[in-house]
Amino acid sequence: MDGVEIPAVLRSLITTPVAHELAKTYTDQVVFPEKLVIDRPDDPHRRFPGWPTAVLVIADENQGVCSWGVPLGEPEPRVLVGGELEGINSTVVYAPDVASYLAARRWDYGSLDREPLLQAQADPLDEASLAHLRAGFDEQPRTHGWPGHTQFRFQRDGVKILLWSGTDQCDWWLSAVDEARLAEAAARLVDLSDLRTSLWANDIAGEALLERLTS
Repeated sequence: MDGVEIPAVLRSLITTPVAHELAKTYTDQVVFPEKLVIDRPDDPHRRFPGWPTAVLVIADENQGVCSWGVPLGEPEPRVLVGGELEGINSTVVYAPDVASYLAARRWDYGSLDREPLLQAQADPLDEASLAHLRAGFDEQPRTHGWPGHTQFRFQRDGVKILLWSGTDQCDWWLSAVDEARLAEAAARLVDLSDLRTSLWANDIAGEALLERLTS
């Protein structure tokens, strides 16, 4: 598109293979670099409502609920997420820069693409649970805006814990490099929040682990 200066960091970090790699995490729809789509403040149906400048679109959520993009005119651009965020049309800073966006997507894929995988749709995240996680695990960079208002990431000794913290609930995802480490971590966490009753699994090994844990 004539007159559009693509940030150099975007060109260097998000190639076509990388864009498709990142899309696998949440089955996003790839936009950049396959297409050059600019969301402007005067667009009647903005992907990034309320943002004061034009935004280059990176990807769309698979149901079209929200989009990710970078504001034009920033030498080291932040990554935004805009759309229906927790039921409100808005735009927030998802990650402080493009490299952090890539790192978060890759970290999440490494967490979610494992078995066994324990999950929970639990009560909203409480300070005691957060303090417990911070004391026992190494906190990784957070992201904001989707799918909860804050995504927390923790890891240690082959265990990964991903939290989608929203206003009405917190989704937990627990995984590890092997079943023994996952079982040990789950035993340390099961009495946080309402995990004892809300944890579940959709794979056979995870179901067996939970049965041992909660019996």
